Parts: sequence; structure tokens; C-alpha cells
Amino acid sequence: MLDFVLIIVLLLLVLAMGMPVAFSLCTTSILLMGIYGLPMKIAAATVFSSFDSFVILSVPLFILMSQVLLDGRIGNDLFEVMNTWVRHLPGGLAIATILACAFFAAITGSGAATAATIGMVAYPAMVDRGYDKSFTLGLLAAGGTLGILIPPSVPMVLYGSVTEESVGKLFIAGVVPGLLLAFLFIVMAVFISARGKFTPMPKASWKERIAITRKNIFGILLPFIIVGGIYSGLFTPTEAAAVGLTYSLFVTLVVYKTLTPSQLPGICLKSIPTSCMIAMVIGGALLFGRVLTMLRIPQMLTEFVISNQFSPIIFIIAMNVLMMILGCILETVSIILLTMPLVTPILHALGIDPIWYGVIVTVNMTLALITPPVGMNLYVIKGLREDISMKNVIQGVIPFIVLMLVFLVLIIVFPSLSLYLPSVMQ
Repeated sequence: MLDFVLIIVLLLLVLAMGMPVAFSLCTTSILLMGIYGLPMKIAAATVFSSFDSFVILSVPLFILMSQVLLDGRIGNDLFEVMNTWVRHLPGGLAIATILACAFFAAITGSGAATAATIGMVAYPAMVDRGYDKSFTLGLLAAGGTLGILIPPSVPMVLYGSVTEESVGKLFIAGVVPGLLLAFLFIVMAVFISARGKFTPMPKASWKERIAITRKNIFGILLPFIIVGGIYSGLFTPTEAAAVGLTYSLFVTLVVYKTLTPSQLPGICLKSIPTSCMIAMVIGGALLFGRVLTMLRIPQMLTEFVISNQFSPIIFIIAMNVLMMILGCILETVSIILLTMPLVTPILHALGIDPIWYGVIVTVNMTLALITPPVGMNLYVIKGLREDISMKNVIQGVIPFIVLMLVFLVLIIVFPSLSLYLPSVMQ
């Protein structure tokens, strides 16, 4: 265990120097190889082989698809559809915002893209109708977290690639928790809205509802194509990403014509930084994990947990606390790739279902998106308008953080919420 403590201290020191996470992991790995006399040739081989994965191929495809939908303004249409159906209800605009976030989440797999896309159209609409500014900002930041819980989900793809679990089962396992969290957000939104002074909107006629739904039916069908195709076994998650990207291009270029072919090179360029960042973190994390494996660190941790007779629930609680701390200082990709190579052997030793634990990890990552100081969604929402301050965003998101902590407890106490659909699929 002393070796493990020294390795973590070394990694923290390198991170404290201000290096990006990917380079910190590579630097720490190379230092460890020199200290312990491991062959240096494994560095290039491991980093190169980390990209040779059919599962990982889905990540840049999902990222490019989300950029196509973002620039194609599909989120605006989804918000318009949801708003038409629920705008007359108490807190109708808030409900429409969460429903639009849930639908867009089921298309893109990205929390930041969901928050940015729905935020651009929902924020001015809610503020103009008298909704509290901080509440609106918090609602948008929290609603964006549905992007990584409702499938498809980039963090779930990474979790599946590291643990060698079925990404399809992980996606299906996230459906019920994702819908439940969306429902809890709606309840919270209605409760807070009822205490404020907003201007209600008139009820839409059935003719208007049907007309707007029919107009935007192609965008509404996309999540059903992706999740339904995976659930039915028609295609794998990676193939689902390719199908989703192709369908998105068809909808935005041919059906709605919100994009032109001349815009596609720019859209591809916009998606490259995120894809490259994730690829670099994957390479660095897998190299770090390879070094730890050669030093038998995972085996040592497993033996430590078993010898001290940790119960599964105590281990899960401890890991949740650790992930919450890491979520305040690291982004989701780094947390998953750093922890799972060490945790996976312990899960098997304690008899913890890896699919259930994958949902727990993903829920924790939703919290990481909105916990300061590095919560990605906080900065996305702050960037919507120049008059938005980080103080307003954090004030608005606090009630939703509390709600998500309660939701995390529910997921831990009731594993069937995550495991029922995968068991039916099996």
C-alpha cells in the first residue's frame, strides 16, 4: 500500500504543476517506469493500442453528431415541441426545458452540448416570462446533466471500454434512472416556479400541437432510432453512433435545411478539440493503468479490501465520496479512466454488479458537471450571455445538487432501477 500512496502523491504533484490531465498521466507513468525499472517501450505501444478500439470509435462519432445537431438548431425545434404541449401548466416553460433537455440528451450523449443548445433558446424565454434568473440558470445547468445519463452516453462508452462490459447494457441501464431524474427535475421545477411570479402562457390547441409535432417529427425520432436499434440488437453502440450521425446529417441538410454542405468542414473542425482531448486522456490513462498493473497495484488494493472485510455497501459509499471529491477538481473522462482500472478487480471480488456500478458512476459524473470549481455545465451556462455571473449560476444549481444527491441514494438503495431493463434485454 505504501507504493500506491507514493504513486498517488507523485501524480498529484505533477497535476499541481498545471499540466493537462493527459500529459500529467503520461509524465507520471514515465517517471514510474524509470523509478521501478520497467521497459520504456511499453509507453508508445500502450498509447498507440489504446486508440485501436471499435468501442472507442463511437466517441468521436457521437461528438460530431452532437455538433451537427447543435449547429443545425435541432434543440430549438425540440424546445418548441415540448413548450407547445406543456406551456399552460404551472411552471410550463420550466417543464418544457427539462423535457427538451431529456430528448436532446437522448440524441447527443453530451452534457455540455445539451446545456448549451437548450440554454440558448430556453433562457431568454423563461426570463422574459418572469422566471427567477438564478433558478433558470440552475435549471439549465442541471438539465444538461441528463446528457450523460440518458443514453447514448460518452462516459458510459468509456466505462464499458475500460471494464470490458457491454456498452449496450450500460445504455439500457441508464434509461430508467435518466427518466426518473428528469421527472424529479420537473417536480423540483414546478415546486420552485409555483413560489415565484411568472407569466403563464395560453394553452395550445390540439391543431397547433399536432402541426408542430409533425413538423419536427424527424428530430423526435432520432433517440428512438438509436436506443431502439441497440435494444433490439439491430446494431451495436458504435454502429448506432454512425447511424445517428448519418441520420442527423440527412435531417439537417435535406429535411430541415438548417445546414448547408459548405458548413460541414467548420462543424468537423469544431468537434476535433473535444475528440482529441478525450483521445489524449484515454491514451494517458491506459498507460497509467498499464504501469499500475505491472506493479500489481490493483491486486494489492483488492487484497487490502478483502483482508479488511469491506462490505460492498461500505466500498460503494467510500467510492462515491472519492468521486465527489474528484468531481470538484477533474472532468468526467479523467475520473472514469483513472479510477476504473483500479476498481474493476475489487467489484468482481466483492460481487458488485459492474452494470449497476456503471450507472452509479455516471450519476456521480452528472454531479461533477455542476459542482464548482470546474463543473463544465456551469461554464457553459455562464457563457450563454455576458450579463450572467458565475454567482447566479451556482446559487441556482444548489437545490438541484441536493436533489441529485438524494437521487444517487435511490440508485444505490434500489439496484433494480438500473438492472431491470438489462435483465429483460438479456
